[in-house]
Amino acid sequence: MKIIYSKMYLPDRAFMADLKRLDRRLDCVYRLDIERFVITWEMPVGPPAELLCVQADNGGGFRHPDRRELIMLSEGDLHRTDLKEKLDKTEKYMTSYREKQELYEADEIRNQTKDNKLQLSQTYRSVFNIGTKKSAHRRIMPKTKGKAFNELDNCVAQ
Repeated sequence: MKIIYSKMYLPDRAFMADLKRLDRRLDCVYRLDIERFVITWEMPVGPPAELLCVQADNGGGFRHPDRRELIMLSEGDLHRTDLKEKLDKTEKYMTSYREKQELYEADEIRNQTKDNKLQLSQTYRSVFNIGTKKSAHRRIMPKTKGKAFNELDNCVAQ
């Protein structure tokens, strides 16, 4: 698919001034093929590199660029912040994400199995691939044909 930039829609002048204040090589243009604004960075040679696509928060629809993109660009700039602070922030985010994920998984298993014992055993079998599900009805043990072991032991003992 070919990338087509257009002047059909123009971003706000105040936004463009703030964007140029971050870096004069940054630009915001409208892409016709995806129908979104994209923030580009002018390369020394070749076409501009696209840094991010401006999308709405709910479902990724069209919206005009605003302060959120400027904050995202400035947070991603490693020259503006100390690298140790950036790594600490990333580490805190990842640990909180892991904790939330563990709580979610435990809660999900509890919600799946809190109804009854039969459902718990079926879920356990399916998760650990132990075998087929047990019957929900009363089991009938097959009768042995001939003499059982305990009867044979009794015969030998007499």
